[in-house]
Amino acid sequence: MLTNKTLSFATANLFNFVEPPGAFYDFENIYEREAWQEKCRWTQQQLSQLDADVVGLQEVFSIEATRELMAQIGYPHFATVDSPAIEQEYIYSKPVVAIASRYPISHISPVTPPKEMSQGYQTQLPSFSRQPIQAIIDVPDIGEVAVYVCHLKSQRATESLEAELEQPLIGRWLSAQQRGWEALMLRLFIQQQYQTHPIPTVLMGDFNQAISSDITGLLTQEVEQQGKPLMLKDSWQLFQITHPDAERQPTHYHFATGNILDYILLSQEFHPDSQYSLADVTDYRALDKHLINPSFEQDKQASDHAFVAVTVRFVL
Repeated sequence: MLTNKTLSFATANLFNFVEPPGAFYDFENIYEREAWQEKCRWTQQQLSQLDADVVGLQEVFSIEATRELMAQIGYPHFATVDSPAIEQEYIYSKPVVAIASRYPISHISPVTPPKEMSQGYQTQLPSFSRQPIQAIIDVPDIGEVAVYVCHLKSQRATESLEAELEQPLIGRWLSAQQRGWEALMLRLFIQQQYQTHPIPTVLMGDFNQAISSDITGLLTQEVEQQGKPLMLKDSWQLFQITHPDAERQPTHYHFATGNILDYILLSQEFHPDSQYSLADVTDYRALDKHLINPSFEQDKQASDHAFVAVTVRFVL
């Protein structure tokens, strides 16, 4: 039976979210007080417009400032599992991801790759460039929903330790390799958790590459699994089932080229053709006006990504 119970998820790359006098990456990158206030205003306006129940955040440097900002717009539950690196007391590097929710978070933990992944392959698993989050959300009338937030390795080439030995092709390959490991470790961890405790599951974040690639495509690739299998699908594809004429907007631009880097993936509980289906995707939105037709007054402290949101309606 179709119900009026809906649940919505959003992913938002906040883009260098650091409260002054903190600086991002370099001592010159400090927001003036007015610019910081404008950045907070713009971020809150975008998130209020999406009006999601659960939000995954990337590029968080100032954790407490982010917690406060989210609380002000109706997200009393907030968590991270890592801390940014801080150099020279106020220069921040290595931002973290965070999750904010209208509903209680009953469990929060870092994603850790299963140890058996590397057994038999004589390889050493790398660390995540940015630690993903696993959270269990207690949703009234629905129950537990597992939500994962990630920010995979960027496509920026890995730098050589010695500048004179720099090889761009090697640098790009090392970044791609790291991103591939992260996608694989994330997928296998979620798969293992799902088989232990199969509940509706959502993975969202900045993947830094289209999931049509062989690298990040590992997250949605079908594989043989023991027990109840995990099937993750792009929420846009599920939305298109009932909205075949809808056009997908890029979520990031590199010069004039648009790319889709920000995704919300959903388990089979949200697939209409699955025997485990509990909900249908009824809405998909990407707020991209600041990317394609910006207003300086409104968007001068905007993110360089579109914020993306998905709504599902439960069939119980």
